[in-house]
Amino acid sequence: MKKASEKILDSKKILVLSHKRPDGDSIGSQLGLIAALKKIKKGVFCINEDPVPEVFSFLENTDIINTKIKIPDSVDLIICLDISNLERLGENLLPEIEKRNVFKINIDHHISNEYFGDINIVNTDSSSSSEIIFKLLKKLNIKIDKSVAEPLLTGIVTDTGSFRYSNVNYKTFEIASSLLKLGANLEKISREVYMSNPFSKVKLASKVIERMIIIDDKAFSYILQKDFMDLQAKMEYTDGLVNELLNIKGVNFSVLITEEKINFARISFRSKIKKYDANVFAKNFNGGGHRYAAGGKSDASIEKTLEILEMKLRKL
Repeated sequence: MKKASEKILDSKKILVLSHKRPDGDSIGSQLGLIAALKKIKKGVFCINEDPVPEVFSFLENTDIINTKIKIPDSVDLIICLDISNLERLGENLLPEIEKRNVFKINIDHHISNEYFGDINIVNTDSSSSSEIIFKLLKKLNIKIDKSVAEPLLTGIVTDTGSFRYSNVNYKTFEIASSLLKLGANLEKISREVYMSNPFSKVKLASKVIERMIIIDDKAFSYILQKDFMDLQAKMEYTDGLVNELLNIKGVNFSVLITEEKINFARISFRSKIKKYDANVFAKNFNGGGHRYAAGGKSDASIEKTLEILEMKLRKL
């Protein structure tokens, strides 16, 4: 972190990026870092391929995350957060980054990270990228207030499933405690993220359960492209729905396929036990992530994808 801290302090214009279809950790780490960098008078820009999901609209300063891919020529440092490889930036943003020879700091916690940065801070023992940002800000000796603490705690809460997942250790609780002391409101975060679901998301979850197929202790389901129109649901509502399957007693591994367009689907994998490594299984579908949570994709039809998935699950 020392080299990263020195590079940040030496830079004047910093671009902060995260992955397409952002989640709580990507948004939380971005907003926390941006608020902190502004305190030391850095010029900060933030671009994501996709907008901030409505579930995180309660956080302050979300308007600073731009989806218009216009990168200032004056940028002298790029910080990538919560990205295992540059392709995760998205089809539109990636080419703009690749054609600029700008120094990159890669900050991530995924075991599948490809170490693409000029400096790589990849800590797979951390619960989230937000946790790593907290440690970096301590190294930079930047004062952390509510504007920094609340988004960072949001990132930690969402990536740990409210401190329920195996990526939690005593350091996670120590950092969360520190963020609470610094002004983060855990009650508000929990209410907004977990107890304010739009009715159309609830209906989408019902569809997932209705279609569920169980093979021994493994469960899978799918969402069709037409479901979003029929239920007036947003694509972002699929975030976390794979856990609806994993939450069922007796299910130790779950998979959710989401058809985004004809012959293209995103796939989420979750595991409860060491026997099933989600990161390894996701490689069957051009993906990766963590042992207990990973993602992938399929360029086949939804029917063919389901057929391949079922075959792989029966062999698992």
